[in-house]
Amino acid sequence: MESTLKSLSEAKPLTAREVLRAAWPLFKLSLPWCLPLAVLGVAASGVPGAEAAASGDVHGLRHSPDWWGLYAASTVLTLICYSGVLREQLALARGERMGALEALRQGAIGLPQTLGVLILTMVAILAGFCLLIIPGLVALVFTNFAWIAQIDERLGPMAAIRRSVDLVRGRVLAVAAILGALAAAVVVFVLLTGILMAIVMNLAGQGAQTSHAGLSFSRWLMGALLSLPVVYIGAVTVTAWHMAVASRATAASTQP
Repeated sequence: MESTLKSLSEAKPLTAREVLRAAWPLFKLSLPWCLPLAVLGVAASGVPGAEAAASGDVHGLRHSPDWWGLYAASTVLTLICYSGVLREQLALARGERMGALEALRQGAIGLPQTLGVLILTMVAILAGFCLLIIPGLVALVFTNFAWIAQIDERLGPMAAIRRSVDLVRGRVLAVAAILGALAAAVVVFVLLTGILMAIVMNLAGQGAQTSHAGLSFSRWLMGALLSLPVVYIGAVTVTAWHMAVASRATAASTQP
């Protein structure tokens, strides 16, 4: 844990290379604690799609009221779990440990603020994309720290958006490069995961693919593998947040 804190404090330049390098120790440290939360979140996010496919109710927005209720419940649980991942990683970055149940509890308590931040963020990004692609991407970059600002500094939705904009101002290209590198890493991981799953199922044989045990195993394996990027994204976000806050504080202290 001390090495993780040291890596965060030493990685001063807010560049993609430094952020990804400094985030790796936090990812490894937080993986045992955050992976169960991430698996639960990934599983919850896939329930509505699985239910629609199983019932043949695949009609875009024309779903039954029961399906929409299931969708709302799964979305709430997913947000609580992902918020719990960030809260646990923020605690570990401070040299503390929160625990999965406490992270879930705090995530549930902070759900209204989380929804507010995400709604405002989505509105800003969608408004930008309605104009042109570039404004939408710029809105994505400027609101990048909004959710974690709301969690770490206990800000309201609008205050969290303003905090994110303040941290990104003057560092737009650096934050955009971090997001681009992170997206590329996740895409590569997902592609490799798909190849690995295909190899595993081929080795298991056709009978395992159609059996209940084989399907259950493949689903849990896929869920665990897809949860790794969630934990990694959280570690990178927490690291970039700490470095941006430290950089802003240093710049403020040097001003006359």
